[in-house]
Amino acid sequence: MRKRVYLDYNASAPLRPEAGEYMTSLMGPARNPSSIHYFGRASKLILETARADLAELARGDASGFIFTSGGTEANNAALLGFEQVITSTVEHNAVLEARPDAQKIGVGNDGEINLSELESALRKAKKSGGEILVSVMLVNNETGRIQPIEKLLEICCSYNVAFHSDMVQALGKIPIKLDKWSRDGLAMASFSAHKIGGPPGVGALWIAPGRQMPKLIKGGGQESGRRSGTENIYGIAGFGAAAKAASNWQVHAKLWPKWRSEFILKLQQSCPDIVLTTKDAPCVNNTVSLLLPAVPAQIAVMSLDMDGFAISSGAACSSGKVQESHVIKSMGFGSLSSHVIRISFGWENTQDEISALADALIEIY
Repeated sequence: MRKRVYLDYNASAPLRPEAGEYMTSLMGPARNPSSIHYFGRASKLILETARADLAELARGDASGFIFTSGGTEANNAALLGFEQVITSTVEHNAVLEARPDAQKIGVGNDGEINLSELESALRKAKKSGGEILVSVMLVNNETGRIQPIEKLLEICCSYNVAFHSDMVQALGKIPIKLDKWSRDGLAMASFSAHKIGGPPGVGALWIAPGRQMPKLIKGGGQESGRRSGTENIYGIAGFGAAAKAASNWQVHAKLWPKWRSEFILKLQQSCPDIVLTTKDAPCVNNTVSLLLPAVPAQIAVMSLDMDGFAISSGAACSSGKVQESHVIKSMGFGSLSSHVIRISFGWENTQDEISALADALIEIY
């Protein structure tokens, strides 16, 4: 068997060496950022340095970041305190399950949210009264589809409603402009450390300047009183180190469009019935979502794993089960939603590995 190749970055990226080394170097001394003695002040500096490094990568006000236990908690927190939530049918379950009462806007065959349907929903919601939130992810975790954030912000501003975006899959793959987007109406954005090479179990919710939110956890008043509890200093430090290391993401990402297009072309020349689910839609260039009409996703994932390639069938949040994708079903692929695989690569991969994956998939198909 050939060397194992990891191609499931959208599930979790490998820990960046910079993050692992930095976290290890901090272990030993007491680490409570709330203490006022030397050890507390040193820990506070670690915390605020991580906040600044994340702010630099996401181009947003550092004081707006609340550290959480992950992207799921950040999404859940963003949805608190709103009488009405409007979202899309292709959101992560961290949004869909957090607000089952939310109105869900459909998407087209290319995965883009139906903007006219959104406007119609907003007109109706405004008549009902109460505070309204629109929550739409910037990059879809299963397909890599980029939603038109500028158009979404323009619509939300015109109706004077708050807008939140799950940006977990966007950070380190496309430019994030929190400061600019907040001036256009962005209220909140969610992030996760392990998607950019930080440790699992830590994330962040960014809140625009002047925006108020309910207290997520009550207690000692940490995180400016918005999320009490002693901070996960090692995880947060790793998040910051990963963000700093990811600041040069464009150096590697400039190779991805070529790798992606050549991979798709090679597959379609040999297996023309394999379908790219997003076709010509704008997507992050590290992600390929493929519909395999003749092969169930579970067979493809297991067969490729035996060949040494780690890919997935979609979101990696279902206790390791291969299930039908609600995202792919929403895009109109119906019963074939259990025939979709996702390839997502990153900074440790090479063009030869992507080409070898294509060869293996062609042989299996």
